[in-house]
Amino acid sequence: MLPPVLYIGAAAPFPKREMAGKWALNTMNPHEKPPDPPANGTRKQAPTALPALFLAWMIVGIIATLPVLADSRAILLTFALLPAGAALWARRETGRTAAAGWVVLAGMIWGGLVVTLPPLTRMAEPLPARGEKITIQAVVADREDRSDSLLLLLDEVTSPAWNPSGMIRVSFHRQSTTVLPGDRVALQVRVRPPSPVTNPGGFDYRQYLLDSGIVATATGKEPPQRIGTTNQWFWNRLRQQTADWIAATLPPSQRGLTEALLLGKRGHLDGELQNALFASGTFHLVAISGMHLTLVAGAVYFLVRLGLTLILPLSRRWDMKRPAALLSLVPVTAYAALAGWSVSTQRAYIMVALFMLAVALQRQRHSWRLLTLAAVVLLSWHPNDLLNAGFQLSFLCVAVILYLLDHLPGHTWRDRVVLTLGSTVAIGLVTAPIAQHAFHRVSPYSMAINFVAIPWVGELSTPLGLLAMVVQPLWPELGNGLLRVTGWTLEIYRWLVEWSVLWPGAEMRSAGPSLPGMTCFLAIGFVAAGLRASGGRGWKRGVLALLAVAGLAWPGEQTPAESLRLIVLDVGQALAVVTKMPGGGWSVYDAGGTVSPRFNVGEAVISTALWHHGVKRLERVVLSHPQHDHMAGMTQLLRNFPVGALWLSRLPAQEEKRPELVELLALARQNGVTVRRFDTEESFPDGTAQVRILPPLPAHHATKPNDHSLVMELKHGNHRFLLTGDMEAAQESWLVEQHALQPVTMLLAPHHGSLTSSTARFVDQVHPEHVVFSVGADNPWGFPKPEVLQRWAASGAHLWRTDVNGAIDFLSDGHRLQVTSAR
Repeated sequence: MLPPVLYIGAAAPFPKREMAGKWALNTMNPHEKPPDPPANGTRKQAPTALPALFLAWMIVGIIATLPVLADSRAILLTFALLPAGAALWARRETGRTAAAGWVVLAGMIWGGLVVTLPPLTRMAEPLPARGEKITIQAVVADREDRSDSLLLLLDEVTSPAWNPSGMIRVSFHRQSTTVLPGDRVALQVRVRPPSPVTNPGGFDYRQYLLDSGIVATATGKEPPQRIGTTNQWFWNRLRQQTADWIAATLPPSQRGLTEALLLGKRGHLDGELQNALFASGTFHLVAISGMHLTLVAGAVYFLVRLGLTLILPLSRRWDMKRPAALLSLVPVTAYAALAGWSVSTQRAYIMVALFMLAVALQRQRHSWRLLTLAAVVLLSWHPNDLLNAGFQLSFLCVAVILYLLDHLPGHTWRDRVVLTLGSTVAIGLVTAPIAQHAFHRVSPYSMAINFVAIPWVGELSTPLGLLAMVVQPLWPELGNGLLRVTGWTLEIYRWLVEWSVLWPGAEMRSAGPSLPGMTCFLAIGFVAAGLRASGGRGWKRGVLALLAVAGLAWPGEQTPAESLRLIVLDVGQALAVVTKMPGGGWSVYDAGGTVSPRFNVGEAVISTALWHHGVKRLERVVLSHPQHDHMAGMTQLLRNFPVGALWLSRLPAQEEKRPELVELLALARQNGVTVRRFDTEESFPDGTAQVRILPPLPAHHATKPNDHSLVMELKHGNHRFLLTGDMEAAQESWLVEQHALQPVTMLLAPHHGSLTSSTARFVDQVHPEHVVFSVGADNPWGFPKPEVLQRWAASGAHLWRTDVNGAIDFLSDGHRLQVTSAR
């Protein structure tokens, strides 16, 4: 997303001389005296140096305090000191080093405080018993309608069993209701705590909710009952009414994109369109942020100032840009509230508001200082934004634009064209590492598509849509007509992005730079910006730019070459295991989990975990048996990675007809993946380890789909790891009778700990040191069963559960074994 400063600074640069005539909309006060040049021999002052020094050490304080960075704190702190050193150098250049120490201390202390002190960072709180149904009353704060569900955000929650200090978010599956934000409702829900990060490289959903003021999630089966209406959450009520108007006016194919563009509601963006938006590099256009708020601010600023200049006595005596800038904040604030006041909207609002205040105070020229102040304000409110790609991209975009504006003032139309083209290219190049690190995507055509999409959506679709929203209450027919035109323009935009993803090589997936590499890149970039703000020489900035690019190559988390790594991922009531063989490559055993229009376990969990470890290629993917909880994310793995082979067992005809399996096999053939089926015991080396497929249950004994589970054993030095899929009692007995089992170091509990598995003979035969149950919290089957847990515990095994421990990581060098869990 192009930031606010780009649109205000590039589209309305401040002329040096007042224009003639009563229609002049100049930005300089004709009575304002230009600053005197510095006396000879005095050092040029750097007004940004002290704020930059404070921000640098505030970042150091945040990094030193954030729990999520505990494992990488030493490296990250080292890099965080780089901008601090640059700011100190800048302070020395201004000749005021005495103040630097106090600024360093204040920044460091403040950075730690904003992380640790409530309410700036919300903490998790005790909840009712997991899965317990409770009756609550609450005020609806917001709602989001989706194609397959409904979400309600509830505030002022009261219940005999629980009175939370924040809001809760309740989801309903395929339920409809007429309640609106501001209504008081009564309903029954089952509350569950949001899970923290439980997988390598995973998104911290719990922290995201806590930062949004949401202390718990819940599910409901019956729609809520309205028991009253309050005057609260007026803007969200208006927002929902506007969404209902859009839904009633536009066809379903246009509804999702229009709601996302104008209101920030993405519930009806279908999965195919979302993927096309990401692949084309234009998703930022439908995220409420700087472009939308700046359009509102710029339009109101222009109209208000034009109106004020018509009052000639006032315009001759006072500069109208100052009251116009202040008045423009009113509609900007209203639209930010109407757009839902999300974190990205808050970020854009603060940046636009600070700029408008600077115009009112006649300090708009100090853009670097404004940028620094905006970063301090945002990090004080949401310190976790420091690790947010949106935050990083926003400020990096603004810094690039400010740098270009210093060299291209934009006084002529040629300067503006060059600035627009140059900024698009420069932003694309500079932000590419962050986008690749955060989203693991390389979109080679994104700059070309944005050349067309940004002016189309930013200068046509968005203004038309906003105008329709303003006109509709006054002139409904005209408002409806403008909204329909907006929908047609967005249909063209949709056609463009969906067509672009069909181009050769339109989307490539990659692990991207590591976290230390990205930190190095951003920190050295901070140094370069500090040198620019303080008047540092060009060759120094060039050297720093080269160092920043070189820093991207810093390796991430590494697995020793001759070690075996096996990670049982937390995928709910499903199974997914990733393995790294010693001297070999990475593989995946099963890829089950949740798949919905907004979430795919293969993308969001399994691929992310692989990218976290820098994986570029998979040697194989192994499907134990074709059931949804073992293969839901497997097709996405074949789309995201080059895969050498797909392994699965020989299946009966009825199993081969499963739609998911048919799609998987078709995609494997399309991608040139070798498909290998096993119906006998086989063993072969993989690097310095040994892989063995255990003898499958004969077809005449197999009566259930689970009886066809492909069981695999990995042997490395003194350790054996047994992966069992959904093997049940018949297959366990067969393996015991065939003398195919030996004591193992780690066992994946068969069939998630069901009573149909883990028989006494099997337990005695394998006698594992560690048993892992891949289960979901409060799953309806009650897995793992207490009897099964007791049986394995009595054997002397250490028990692990993904619903309790998160992802469980086993690392073996053939002699020693290291076991860690995400929680």
